[in-house]
Amino acid sequence: MAKIEITRVGFETLLILERYMAEFISNPEELSEQLIDIAVDKLAKNPQICPICPELELIGVTDYLQLTIDNQYKVLYRFDEQKNTVFITAFMRAKQSAEKLLVQYALLS
Repeated sequence: MAKIEITRVGFETLLILERYMAEFISNPEELSEQLIDIAVDKLAKNPQICPICPELELIGVTDYLQLTIDNQYKVLYRFDEQKNTVFITAFMRAKQSAEKLLVQYALLS
């Protein structure tokens, strides 16, 4: 089993997703908990199960993998084989641009 760590940016993007989803669902905190539980469960068991994030691969970024949940949400992560650790770096809606999100955080950090 791989160790799972959610990065600061991962938690920030989860809060952004929660705020957005509050317009559409009554309990966005529950959605956040479910996304974390699903991601931790799947990625701890088999961290290399997911493909490289297709949007990022197009621009030459090949170290982010993408877990898609219910065709509605995606979780971006990196896997460090030597440390046997998954670093979850973003939670977002499936229609959201991973490229734009990462550029925003690179510019703001």
